[in-house]
Amino acid sequence: MQLPNLSQSLHPTVLAFLREYLPIWDGQQDLDSLLGLVSYIPIEVFEDAHTTYLSPVERALAAHGLIAYTKLVDFYTALLQHQITHTASGAADQREIRQEVLSDLIEHVATLFTSALVSIPPGSSTTLTSSILSFYELLSTSSKPHVIPIHLPPMHLVYLLSQDASSTTLSRICGIIGSYKLAFDAHPKPVKTYYPTEVTDAFNWCLRDMYDLVWVSRGLLVQDQKSKGLYCDPILRGTLNEYLRRLNRGYTVGAAFTLSYNAWLASLSAAAWRAVEKREVEKVGEKNVTRYHDGPVTEKSLEVLKSEGGVDVDWEGADGYKVMVLQWLTERGMSGIRDLMFATVINLKGTA
Repeated sequence: MQLPNLSQSLHPTVLAFLREYLPIWDGQQDLDSLLGLVSYIPIEVFEDAHTTYLSPVERALAAHGLIAYTKLVDFYTALLQHQITHTASGAADQREIRQEVLSDLIEHVATLFTSALVSIPPGSSTTLTSSILSFYELLSTSSKPHVIPIHLPPMHLVYLLSQDASSTTLSRICGIIGSYKLAFDAHPKPVKTYYPTEVTDAFNWCLRDMYDLVWVSRGLLVQDQKSKGLYCDPILRGTLNEYLRRLNRGYTVGAAFTLSYNAWLASLSAAAWRAVEKREVEKVGEKNVTRYHDGPVTEKSLEVLKSEGGVDVDWEGADGYKVMVLQWLTERGMSGIRDLMFATVINLKGTA
């Protein structure tokens, strides 16, 4: 079946067929072709479109498990793409209506996606998580001042994804937040005249949380009007910190999520350090190096390494260890953390 291109709309006969067929569809027959058609439906009022077309699709797919959930997310991504294109290219006098449709669509799928993720065991569906990330990668890069507003994902969903047991997922969610940061930076000022305070505050808190989590040793820290600590209760954070300190006096819950200690990044950071150390040894000559680093890299360990005959590498700065790790990850397809930090950290902005 050949689907319409972006400049076309569905023929009334096709819409009539979908209205009759979708309520009795089994969620499997001609799956890709049918979802491809529905992704092009005209939407004037989202609630009406949901009742007529989208709700039957959701009910039909819900009976077929995780694979169907992924198909549903991919379908909504295609629908979003078409609605964004329609809004951007539509007449100015219809823009407010199109923006309302977009807003309702995005709010609906945000609830749907969050529900899907919390309804399945953590890590049980990488394809579902990847599809959700693809939706927000599209959305985070699609805003256009006065035409396509900035629509944020729910912060609960961001924090849920940032704790997924995958370095790729962490990189991608960081990349999404980095794209939103660039969108706000490019937006006409002052931003708060265009968006409610609760929206801009929530995003600023999210930025602080991700910065605390990855870049400095303040993960899960709750600060009034600054960060939510990924909604981790301060009492729980304190208990976790005490437990880690009992294991090793050098461990803290704040550092447990940074580049060197994060469970999903530690081995990658270690590999990056070995590459950095090898390069630095080649610069100064192997005979001039009497000690090699043998554990997770920290600011203090680099100072000790230098004082005891190892290579001289800074902790921060454009040529420091942390930036070198970000560059190393980027070269291997995980650029999201770098993109977020280069968009957020003051002494790195503009050096990408």
